[in-house]
Amino acid sequence: MYERANALNVPFMAGSSLPLGWRKPFLEHPLDTALDAAVGIGYGGVESYGFHALETLQCMIERRAGGESGVVAIQCLEGDSVWEAGEAGKWSLELGEAACAEIENRPDSTFIEGCPNPTAFLLEHSDGFRSAVLMLNGYVSDFAYAATIGGSVDATEVYLQNGAPYSHFSYLSLNIEEMFVTGEPQYPVERTLLVTGVLDALMRSRAEGYTRIETPHLGEIAYRSHEKMPIRPVAPRPEGATLEPLS
Repeated sequence: MYERANALNVPFMAGSSLPLGWRKPFLEHPLDTALDAAVGIGYGGVESYGFHALETLQCMIERRAGGESGVVAIQCLEGDSVWEAGEAGKWSLELGEAACAEIENRPDSTFIEGCPNPTAFLLEHSDGFRSAVLMLNGYVSDFAYAATIGGSVDATEVYLQNGAPYSHFSYLSLNIEEMFVTGEPQYPVERTLLVTGVLDALMRSRAEGYTRIETPHLGEIAYRSHEKMPIRPVAPRPEGATLEPLS
């Protein structure tokens, strides 16, 4: 579909509503930010909601210096091996804690104490950058993100409206409408092309005993993030007319 749309010069958008959710505190990396590492937090089905967690991560890290370079290897982990990988430095415990700290509806315990069966997605990018997603079922039921930049940590909760009218879908629709009007996608479809391929490889890693899998077919999916901010909320939570469904 991606190749055909490109061949026909057809504007093409796809993906999750998570990149258009509420961010508390609001965080949008300037283009070409020198990110050192990043961790996304998610919950739910490993594959079904893993897609949304990966898009949450990807819409942030694609704004790093040089843009997205592609993903050359992945690994899925579950259970105690997730914490062992964190202790070994395969993903940042500090960033995981920082991201969870921004989630308003979280327990008092640490994520290691509160999540008996975590899942981790470990990503190795073509430019040497490493990122990770933690699926923390039983501990949180929201999404979050954290990154290190020059020794400091930036973190945010990515919130979806919990109940009707689920206004994050309104923002998704508004961006699609804008593409229809202008003929230009609001953000790059390559984000979802890469995430879909990464998720497929992660499910193979999981099925094959949590092995590390090289992904040369994803290593050349390079692109730059949007320059103009898509239509999305900048407040920390839904407010005004979004709080009640239309009668």
